[in-house]
This record gives sequence, C-alpha cells and structure tokens, in this order.
Amino acid sequence: MKLDVKTVKPSVYELTVDVDTKSWQEAQEKAITKLGENVNIKGFRKGKAPRDLIVKQLDQTKILEEAISVIINDVYRFALTESKVIPFLQPSYNITKLSDTELTLVFQVVSTPKVTLSEYKGLKLGHDEIEITDEEVTAKINTYLERGAELVLKETAAELGDTVIIDFEGFVDDVAFEGGKANNHELTLGSGQFIPGFEDALVGAMPGAALDVKVTFPDNYTEELKGKDAVFKTVVHEIKTKVLPELTDEYAASLKLANVTDVASLQIHVRYEVNTEKEQEARQKYIEKVLDHLREATTFEIADEIIHQEGHRLLDNFKNQVKQQGMEFDEYIKMVGETEEALHDKYVVEAEVTIKNFLVLEEIAALEGVDVTDADVDFEIAKMAQMYNMEEARIREILGDNLNNLRAEIKQKRTLDILVSENE
Repeated sequence: MKLDVKTVKPSVYELTVDVDTKSWQEAQEKAITKLGENVNIKGFRKGKAPRDLIVKQLDQTKILEEAISVIINDVYRFALTESKVIPFLQPSYNITKLSDTELTLVFQVVSTPKVTLSEYKGLKLGHDEIEITDEEVTAKINTYLERGAELVLKETAAELGDTVIIDFEGFVDDVAFEGGKANNHELTLGSGQFIPGFEDALVGAMPGAALDVKVTFPDNYTEELKGKDAVFKTVVHEIKTKVLPELTDEYAASLKLANVTDVASLQIHVRYEVNTEKEQEARQKYIEKVLDHLREATTFEIADEIIHQEGHRLLDNFKNQVKQQGMEFDEYIKMVGETEEALHDKYVVEAEVTIKNFLVLEEIAALEGVDVTDADVDFEIAKMAQMYNMEEARIREILGDNLNNLRAEIKQKRTLDILVSENE
C-alpha cells in the first residue's frame, strides 16, 4: 500500500491510501466467499457451487462494497501506523478510485489536540479572603426552616416570592400565537421563568383578578415573535405565600443534624457549614483563576470539529434535561426568549473552555506522573458504599460503564490538588 499525508488544517489530516492490487483482489475473493454463502444454484448445495457460477449470480457493485468492508479496517490501521497520526474523533472517508483492480481511500482524521504548556507552578495569583456574616448564617438557617415551610392561600395582593395559579393566553396584533396558552399554571413571581416584565406585572394583583399583561418579546426570541409587542390575557385564580415555621429548640432538634439539639447548636453547625462552603467556593474560584491564566498562556492546536462536537453534546444533554422536566424544547426556548442557535453558540464557547481545561490538566498529570490504580478505584467505591449504605457490588452495578469516569474524576482531583498546592 502507498500512503500520502496532507495537512488540511491544524490537527486535521487527509490520509490517502492506494491499496495494492494483490491486497484488493484478496479482499474481493473474501467478499465473494461471504456473499456466496447465501447463493442458491440448482444442482448444488447452498453456497457450494463453483466460484465462476457464484460470481455470475452476484452483483459486481455488491462485491466491491463488501470487499471495502473487508479491507477498510486494515487500510485505516496502515494509514495511522505510517502517518503516526493519533485520531481523536471517528474518521470520515471517501473512495476516489474504485475498480476490480484499483482502490484508493481518503480518510479525513481529526487528531488528538497538541498542547504546549506554559509554566504552571509558583503562579501565586492570590486567594480571596473568607468572611462570614451574620446575614449569611441567618440565610442558611432559613434554608433549614424552608424544609418545614407551607404554601398558604392569601387574599391580599401578590408579592415577589409568592406563587400564583393563573390562566393565560398570548396575543400579537389580536391574534393568538402557538405555545402562548396555559391553564392553572403555577408560577413563582421573581423566578424568571417567563418573558421579562410578565412576572413583575402580576405583583400587586389580587386573587380572582383578570388583567392584560403587556410585554415585548426579546430580540433573541424565536423568529416569528422576536421584538414584537404582545398581550397576555391573564386570570389569577389563587395566590399562595410561603410561611416558615418558628425557629425553636424543638424544631432545631427535629432536623436530626449531627450534634444539633437546640437553636444554639444549630447556629454553630450552620456557621461551620457556611465556612466549609466558602472554603470550597474560594478553592474552586482559585482553580478557575489558575486555569484561566494557563489557558491564556498555553498554546493549543485543536480542530474546530472537536469543539463543535462537544458543543453539540452539551446542547443535546440540555435538551434531554428539558424533556425530562416534562417540557418540549421548542416550548422552552419560546418561554425563555431564546433561540436554539444562540444556545448552541453558548455551548460551543463553554465546550472550548472545558476542552482546554481538560487538556491542561491532562498535560500536568502526565508531567507529575499522576496515576490511578485499581486499588484507588476500589477505595472510592468503598467510600460510596458506606455513604449510601449500599453493597459495593451494587455501587459497581450502578456505575456500570461509568467506572472509567470515576477513574478520570480521581485523576482530575489529584491533579487539581497538585495545581493548588504548587500555586499557594
């Protein structure tokens, strides 16, 4: 076989292989043998007729197609071995020459990105100081109070934070538009679920009120509605407000938190929680600061295809999340005033950051000799089993094919630990 390598663009190669006649004809013979197994010729057992009779019964195009499937993996391996290109994505290929004596395959291969890492030690970019305020402790305590909160009907005007039960139908130029109608819809005012201005317009409404809510669709909304003025004819059936329980020693004890028996011990517990959360936030913020610096200072050679494929994957994951919440994606983007194109662009930007961060950390892991053994994975599974009060075998069953993801998470955590410790 003969190979020609052409660089299409950074990290994308065109590998052209001229298959030698002998190998190509051997592949065709194998194809004939395989296809011939299903040929019936009178006077012979199925697939046992002489070769020339079988060939006469076969379509030449099908022979060549089958022969390509027979030989293509060997040709691809030859191309990778000779070119020393390491593929990152599944390749595409074209057939530029095809006959019973000639075969030329052209593979387009997106290779593994190349990284020239900048200095990653001794950066000392500065940590944020941790401060805990009484207001933060109170807010955290309120999250525990909300566990016992109740939604209670109220007869007074709706306020931000209240939940309203409404019917609505949207009109543009007095014509109802698709997806703009719902009955008995539950909406928390201030949640940002609806078009800007809609929720604010319901503040002050009374139970039983019927009102016209006037809004303007954002410019990044769907093509048929963006920038247009609309009126939502809205009826407020009910207004509910959240009522928190009283903070007492009895309620504090009922939370069943470790060493919490009264209000005083709950406050100590909460202050420790807030401090731990802030330490984790500060650590994550510092990691992001270091990674931001390294992304800017590092040279990457990444094919656009890799970034766009990851962007598509992130968008598809988001679509699935929307569907799991019981909403069609088209309805969602109309409700939030977004377009699929804008979301895709956002995820492509996110994908580029994610991929570059991953490449930086992989390079650091290689330089630092970070390795994850089977014993390390076993230890993490044992911790998970203890945490969830489950058998280790059950944890492994749940993880299934994601066991390698757990290994990757352990590796990344250790690499991040190194990155933080080397830049204190």
